[in-house]
Amino acid sequence: MKTFAGAAVAAALLAGSALAADTAFAQSPPEPPSRFAGSVTIDGQPAPAGTPIEARVGSTSCGVTTVFLQGGQARYVIDVASAATQAGCGTPGAQVTFVVGGQAAPQTGSWRNYELAQLDLALVTATPTATTTPPPAATPTPRPPVAGTSRAHTDAPSAWWIVAMAGLASLGFAGMGWAASRRQ
Repeated sequence: MKTFAGAAVAAALLAGSALAADTAFAQSPPEPPSRFAGSVTIDGQPAPAGTPIEARVGSTSCGVTTVFLQGGQARYVIDVASAATQAGCGTPGAQVTFVVGGQAAPQTGSWRNYELAQLDLALVTATPTATTTPPPAATPTPRPPVAGTSRAHTDAPSAWWIVAMAGLASLGFAGMGWAASRRQ
């Protein structure tokens, strides 16, 4: 009985091993990603450490990383997934675009999972165009009066106004004196 039980266990183990080996040989390993690496500059300066970088194939996001500093240089390494591991991603020769800190980089790469692609990313941020403000409305420049003219219509009262008021006052008093003399 012991030999029968031992033989049954050995047969079960052998059958399980054969089944596992058959399953392992039927599955192929996943297709490796395409790897890109290089420096990252923004406006000629090293990109700040931690700046996000996204790799896209078409409109599909196929890899994400961040900028790190190495030897005083801003660098990145990113793996771009294959279409076999993520739908819409890399196939041999597919164009890979990069988004650095939310801005599309002008450099692109070609998806090849059999070699490391050295690709430096250099962004130039858009400079805002200066808005022009119209000059302030011109204010008239005061000019000295021309001889024989009055500035009463353009400027604050000057000495002539005082003279005019004094003349009117004396006429008023003269008129009152005349009226008083007529009453008597």
